[in-house]
Amino acid sequence: MAQIINTNVLSLTTQNNLNKSQAALGSAIERLSSGQRINSAKDDAAGMAIASRFTSNIKGLEMAKRNANDGISIAQTTEGALTEITNNVQRVRELTVQAATGTNSATDLRSIQKEINQRLAEIDRTAAQTDFNGVKVLGSDQKLTIQVGANDGETIEVSLRELNAKTLGLENLSVAGPNGAVTALADGDLKDSKGVDIKEADVAVNFKIDGKAVAGTLVTDSKGSLFIEDATGPTTKYYGVTKSDFAITDADAGATPAVVGSAKLTVDATSSDMSAVGTADPLATIDSGLKQVNDLRADLGAVQNRFDSVIANLGTAVVNLSASRSRIEDADMAVEVSNMTRSQILQQAGTSVLSQANKTTQNVLSLLQ
Repeated sequence: MAQIINTNVLSLTTQNNLNKSQAALGSAIERLSSGQRINSAKDDAAGMAIASRFTSNIKGLEMAKRNANDGISIAQTTEGALTEITNNVQRVRELTVQAATGTNSATDLRSIQKEINQRLAEIDRTAAQTDFNGVKVLGSDQKLTIQVGANDGETIEVSLRELNAKTLGLENLSVAGPNGAVTALADGDLKDSKGVDIKEADVAVNFKIDGKAVAGTLVTDSKGSLFIEDATGPTTKYYGVTKSDFAITDADAGATPAVVGSAKLTVDATSSDMSAVGTADPLATIDSGLKQVNDLRADLGAVQNRFDSVIANLGTAVVNLSASRSRIEDADMAVEVSNMTRSQILQQAGTSVLSQANKTTQNVLSLLQ
């Protein structure tokens, strides 16, 4: 081997190996301090890209779990209001059954009607004021879309309905209606202001409810009381009237005739406003409204079960994705401790060997003596 002094190959080789062990030691220390195998793209470019996608999915699924929990909260809030509405409707039904017996006096019926009105008002108040994060859950027919996945289209719809006394068919529910079955007026049942019999059985009635014109039919109950039957809505209503409430005119001539035969008559209510005093088949009407409430409660219960299932499934997906990501980017602490120890030993050995390699050129001096 040639004896040279300008280039110390042994020293250069030792320095190169020392740099490698220094880099390995630094990498091991970085991984041990961070707990991650991949701390930059140079550590594992492909692994970093895959782990990043896993992280994105995991965060999306975790947010979807929060959304699903919000969906449960919406359903629970709505169901809580429906529970109170159900209680009020059931109480209204109890009162209606109580009012149906013939032993009630007019005063009794008025007292019962007052509580019914208060119960219906409470139903309206509950429906109007129940909200979740600013959403009036019973204020209108609507569908709330809940994102329950990390990708587009992974949603569940919560169907909500407008629910109040009007939509339940209970608006203006009255228990002070006709006594027994009602009968349409027949020939001679109605006289004009001069006492002339009205021979026309089909009598049209025009009157107003809350300022709105409505057409109805004159009927009488078993006691001979006169009522207007309004069957234009979802439920038939009856309006109590007296003779002084009406002006009867010939629809063709426009004046009260001396003799009225089969001419078509128009009976106009002189009162500017009238209030219902009875609802036909009130119990059936209430049962129909109660069914609407129960149907919505059933839907909300079913969607809560869906959300529970979604949350459980999302939790499992998060666990599996997290485990997959961990296998890619997390450091094996035992391996890294071993690598650090090895690198430290190589550093110590390299430093010692470098010192010896630097002394090899001094042997050339012996040739000059």
